[in-house]
Amino acid sequence: MNLLISAGEASGDVHGARLLRAITSRRPDVRAFGMGGALLAAEGMDPTVRSENLSVVGIFEVFEKLPSLVRALTALRREALRRRPDAAVLIDFPDFHAFLARRLERDGVPLVYYVSPQVWAWRRGRAKTIARRARRIITLFPFEVDIYRRLGADAVWAGHPLVDEVREGLAEPSPLPPKTRRRLLLLPGSRTAEIRRHWPPMSEAAANLARRLDLEVIALAAPGVSPELLAGAGERGIEVVATGKHALLSSADLAFVASGTATLEGALCGTPMVVVYRTSPASFAIGRRLVKVRWISLVNILAGEEVVPELLQGDVDASRLEKEGESLLESPERLLRMRFELERVARRLGPPGASDRAANALLEAIGARSSDGRDTEGHGVERLA
Repeated sequence: MNLLISAGEASGDVHGARLLRAITSRRPDVRAFGMGGALLAAEGMDPTVRSENLSVVGIFEVFEKLPSLVRALTALRREALRRRPDAAVLIDFPDFHAFLARRLERDGVPLVYYVSPQVWAWRRGRAKTIARRARRIITLFPFEVDIYRRLGADAVWAGHPLVDEVREGLAEPSPLPPKTRRRLLLLPGSRTAEIRRHWPPMSEAAANLARRLDLEVIALAAPGVSPELLAGAGERGIEVVATGKHALLSSADLAFVASGTATLEGALCGTPMVVVYRTSPASFAIGRRLVKVRWISLVNILAGEEVVPELLQGDVDASRLEKEGESLLESPERLLRMRFELERVARRLGPPGASDRAANALLEAIGARSSDGRDTEGHGVERLA
């Protein structure tokens, strides 16, 4: 069996690697190629395109990477025409995959969307196009199934692979000794542009809070983050750590978190948090006109209410962060209530085994059989939905 797998971001590389491992356990004959990072390559995918430098945040920021994105698109299509895959598995990265899907559809390659793009929040027309093109859409969140089914798509909910990832992470030892003071954790993001926007106000607010409230401040550096992006950490008494994310989240009294997957990891670890998001003014202005949801963080979207405070754009400054942080740290009742609400959100991510269910859903969609000769129908994917 021959698969094209395309993941353009770090989170997609993680989810794609877990999916490929689950597929390979069912079909050892599978051969995969496409776009991804080190994790997909480690699971045996032949990387036609390396994704590490392609991820962007914001509408206008994409123009900086446009030549690289065009080259990646061309290379993937050329390789698909040569190898003729049984299916293409497109993982998030919606703008790039919109162009790739159009070309692969014309070439007769069946399309399966995994980690369905959150275009339902801001591009309903794009959601309709995905629903029309997809052989199957495998979603992480239960409400996405209803959205895509109403648009006529074959959609199933597999649950979120973060459930297993966080469980495994919590089983690993912490990179730091047990805390002796309250701990504030900083997660400024994984992309260069977002770190540059989030780090200065985060680090300044954290340093001020540490002095006044006697806190231990830890900054978590995402894989591949250059040390100079976290400039001034040592001078402000902030320890930078590159491993043990989930152990640190579970031990934190509060976290400042860039909006994204990390907010769900915080929910699974029961970590009270303040979510921040800042992009270019032009991108944000356009986004405000397009976005159809009330909140920006996945935690609040899943909860259907504001569980964690959100600071956006101009509100992402040191004084606002300091004020929000102090308000939470000085209110044990608010922190406890937030932990209860985060537990409720975590349950909505589904039970363990999401990647296995997603592999079954994929094989079923393309009519493939497991290595024992049985088809994959009836392995519990639909029961989640």
